[in-house]
Amino acid sequence: MKTTCAASLAALLLLGSASAHADIDGFARQTEKITPRVHLIYRPVTTDAPYEGNSIVIEQSKGLVVVDAGGAPPGGRSIVSEIRKISRKPVKYLIYTHYHGDHNLGAGAFLKAWPHLTIITTDATRDDMSGTPMDYIKTYSRDYAGEIDFAKQQLQRADLLPEVRAGWQQLVDAGKNVVSGYRNMKAYLATLTFSDRLSIPDDETPVEVLYLEHANTDGNAVVWAPTEKVLCTGDILVEPLPHAAASYPTSWIQVLDRVAAYDFAYLIPGRGEVQKDRGLSERDQGVAGQGDRRG
Repeated sequence: MKTTCAASLAALLLLGSASAHADIDGFARQTEKITPRVHLIYRPVTTDAPYEGNSIVIEQSKGLVVVDAGGAPPGGRSIVSEIRKISRKPVKYLIYTHYHGDHNLGAGAFLKAWPHLTIITTDATRDDMSGTPMDYIKTYSRDYAGEIDFAKQQLQRADLLPEVRAGWQQLVDAGKNVVSGYRNMKAYLATLTFSDRLSIPDDETPVEVLYLEHANTDGNAVVWAPTEKVLCTGDILVEPLPHAAASYPTSWIQVLDRVAAYDFAYLIPGRGEVQKDRGLSERDQGVAGQGDRRG
């Protein structure tokens, strides 16, 4: 999603400074096996630019279900490359958890690799992706170039803490690849939508896609693989920091209660590490209560 506030950007850079030079390319991915049929594909450094979400691969008997597609064409290509290492089965379904571009703007690489796949979202997410909320991608590369220039200006200051300086430096180091990666992006819309619940049946690994209520957007979907006890929440839950701005705090708290009620063994947030307890959900309830509804 577009970053527009220099103060927020600085905070993210501060959080990511401990590993600020670990991922200069910015779009490389790694894979973690969660269960024999579920894999997490993640960006090793989640708090440094570019800010891209997790992708999850769920293996069914005749194909793969993937949750979220990365936030830019090179990110999508990296995810596709990781998927090919996991399985020779085709991706049959690609689910967007919500409209924020860091979870779906890599979809072009999926359609090139598997042109017959079905893209699934809630009705609201498809509406958002076909409307003004996605207008920012037209100028995203240029806007990001402005952030790189701002980072260069900050590096001229003599009063920066070392960890803050490292964060700004990471942004400058990754800047060329990030600006190039965000050029000429396109939103690929869902070909199948739902309002409340959609089932993807399978004898081995059935999948349910559900809309629980407004949370950090008006169309969040969660993905539940009951036989694996894996719950994928998108940005309803994020580690280390949830997205409280432009959200729906009252209903978001109710959604977090419903998330916590699932009998999951593994909860995969929109960004960050896999969770095995309810601590992340409880913490996000407090942050959601401070949110600012704007839409």
